[in-house]
Amino acid sequence: MAAKFPKEGGSSSPKKAANLQELMKKLVLKDEELDDVVLPKEEFVNLREDARWMAVVKVHTSKHFGNQPFFQKMDAAWGFAKKWSIRPVEDNLFILQVSCLGDWNRAMLDGPWIFRQQGVLLEPYDGIADPNSVKLTRIHAWVQVRGIPPLFRKEAIVRDMAARIGEVLSVDLYALGASGTSFVCVRVKLDVNKPLTRLVGLHPEGSERLHFQVLYEKLPKFCEMCGLFGHGDLECGDGVHSDDDKQYGDWMCAPIDDWHPQTSGVRVRAAGGEASRGGRGGRGGGRGGGRPSDSRKRQLVESPNAGEKVNPGQLQVTDGSEKNGEKEDPGARRNLDLALREEDGKKDVGTNASPRKKPDPKRPRKGDSNTDEAGSGEGRRQDQ
Repeated sequence: MAAKFPKEGGSSSPKKAANLQELMKKLVLKDEELDDVVLPKEEFVNLREDARWMAVVKVHTSKHFGNQPFFQKMDAAWGFAKKWSIRPVEDNLFILQVSCLGDWNRAMLDGPWIFRQQGVLLEPYDGIADPNSVKLTRIHAWVQVRGIPPLFRKEAIVRDMAARIGEVLSVDLYALGASGTSFVCVRVKLDVNKPLTRLVGLHPEGSERLHFQVLYEKLPKFCEMCGLFGHGDLECGDGVHSDDDKQYGDWMCAPIDDWHPQTSGVRVRAAGGEASRGGRGGRGGGRGGGRPSDSRKRQLVESPNAGEKVNPGQLQVTDGSEKNGEKEDPGARRNLDLALREEDGKKDVGTNASPRKKPDPKRPRKGDSNTDEAGSGEGRRQDQ
């Protein structure tokens, strides 16, 4: 449901507002300034009820952006079912409020949310505290831990290892990828002020130490030099770096076909039940294999039986998101063109007829004004 967005602009002072607590230490207050308004307890309780499902929102970037593009992008990404509102507090700080539990869970649990390749941070807000006092440092993400043997796939052990990555929210011990590979999938809160974790270790006493690779689903932009969110390697230091010095990279991104079903941007296509990526919050965000493309194309769905002749009437053509690096199969394109030609030929010359020959330019064609209806070539009288 569309939200009502506040307009940008308005007068503002170029000076930063003074800290009230610091001012009160040196000000001598008058009686009128000490005459507080008393708010009845019942009214206070009602106001607290009105403030539920509120959150403070911030984009993890130091770059300036317009409020309206942000509001419109997130409106499409969140796709809330009920009425909602968002209003700016100051530059790159907003208060979001939704109207139902489903929309609240969507915003708070279905991330990560991405705007212009940067992470969108959300934290619950009580409507009383200074929004600037709310700590916005964490982003939700699904993380895959590859290679853990079945013996060690116990929730307590996995949670201890995943705690090295971020705050653990949930654990899926036997997630299954599109290729049939089984791995551990963990929902975590990542601290945007800490470098990404590339691997976790397990050292059973009396045995050798084990290491397991960590792959991330749909990450915002991160630096391949320092592993922090919010900037790239060209913006890290002076931006001049050798590829050999990069300690992070797209190899840390999970293949898009192996994303967890609850990752924002994943949707299930009804035909055949195949998973496709894109949609809400998925376009234009993420990195590497986890970054759906903005371009759109017609995708050919091949016949289930390889080598069969394809009936053009049974071809299924869908308009879907193009995966990175994936191009249309030229063989499938040729099969489609041949099938369409055959179908067109059947309509003109009949099912059992041989392919049409190139017409003789000297021979009159059927339907010309100087031929009869049977196409015999004999002249037809024309009305005077």
